[in-house]
Amino acid sequence: MNTKQVQKFTAAYLDSTGCHFIEKSPTSITVKLSPDADRALTNRPYYWSFVDRTGADPQTMTYRWSFENPSMASRASLSPISYVMTESGRIIQEDVYFGSRRLHQLFDAVKQGGRCVTLFEEPPKGKMDPFASQPYTAWLGVNFKVGYECDMKREELYGWGISLATGVMDDQFLEKVKDRKLTPRLPSNVHLLKNGLSLRKGMSQLELTMERKLKSTDFSWASEAEQRRQDELERIRNYYKPMLDSMTHEDQKEQQAALAVRFQQREAEIDWQYRPRVSVTVMNCGIFHLPGIH
Repeated sequence: MNTKQVQKFTAAYLDSTGCHFIEKSPTSITVKLSPDADRALTNRPYYWSFVDRTGADPQTMTYRWSFENPSMASRASLSPISYVMTESGRIIQEDVYFGSRRLHQLFDAVKQGGRCVTLFEEPPKGKMDPFASQPYTAWLGVNFKVGYECDMKREELYGWGISLATGVMDDQFLEKVKDRKLTPRLPSNVHLLKNGLSLRKGMSQLELTMERKLKSTDFSWASEAEQRRQDELERIRNYYKPMLDSMTHEDQKEQQAALAVRFQQREAEIDWQYRPRVSVTVMNCGIFHLPGIH
């Protein structure tokens, strides 16, 4: 990421979390964090625990983030954090650039905050009757990651959706929504259709469909991996067994026990490395309210 991309990403995160921009310049942003952003970025669990227990008004922190990428020499000589006292309070100054600790923290915050979302498609401006109300259907969209693992690994991504109104499924749902203009706020002149499926039922339907798809997959790779596993196990057995059988003297008992432990460890390592397995992970999901009845 270049400097402009870092600044654009940071500003988008701050705006989406409701932060208050105090000052913007071509190379820096001064911002007072919103409660959500403060919780995610400042590492103050005890303070926020106090606020939650007492109901006190939260006092969030203020930052000035500079996006000019410092040289390696200046990074080594300067402290990553400095402070400025103003009439409104303390402002923490930091450099934010690709590879910086703060930018990685922003990436993590976006990743955590984006695991589950609720979004609405923005209707075209000027094309709707201001006295009419357009129906929106709720879709449950889920991004699955399927891993085929043995001594090699292959991953596949699936972006599926199911209409919570009708139960219709779409295996190209991610492709269809990724270019739409979405907002977390309910647009005006829109009404939401009643759901015929609960979230739990919708998720169960997607999981069952994924299970059926996996059962129809070609698993010849798993048979080949299992054969390699057996071959490797046989190889290490042929290596360790003769040594263990030869240790018959009383003074070799301790050596034999240690070698047996090592043998078991190697068997476990081979089993973990070569045993074929399939893993399914939900990367993220969301409720997408889209125009029309589907």
